[in-house]
Amino acid sequence: MIYFDFLELNKNEITEKLEILLQKYKVQPVGNGYIDCIIMKENLEEFVEELTTLGIVISDVTWWCYVNPDDIDTGCPHGMGGPRSKHYKGWFSELQNKMYEVEEEIINTILESYNKGLIKLTNISTIDGINNLLREPFRYTPKEYIKGNKCVMPALWLLVPDDWRRQF
Repeated sequence: MIYFDFLELNKNEITEKLEILLQKYKVQPVGNGYIDCIIMKENLEEFVEELTTLGIVISDVTWWCYVNPDDIDTGCPHGMGGPRSKHYKGWFSELQNKMYEVEEEIINTILESYNKGLIKLTNISTIDGINNLLREPFRYTPKEYIKGNKCVMPALWLLVPDDWRRQF
């Protein structure tokens, strides 16, 4: 069975569980789909573990600044603006730093075979990639860096059919 066939066959069950996970881990999709799912770093590993159990692979990661109005030491806001947080006091501002992308060959293999073992390895590798990128301060302007990347949060692109839309 191929990846999208599996997801479509189990769409109702998967989307229901996915919505529960989004609430449980306070993940905020930016639009009405499942790309740019902003997550606080402290919830990342557990969310991805449960996402992997559902059989969903992360294809890409973009970056957002969480603007916490109670923490003026971060120098926020950084970025271009974005949505108010539904789960936290502040809001998010999209950063223009290079996105993390899973290798196309790996994604193609998953799409053609729906290999849960490869999905797990890919998602673990994505977490490692996120953590490695966060070790170096993100550049905000040509001469300014985001101090300790304290406000930088990943936004996960969940590889689901393009027509999957959230009902909320």
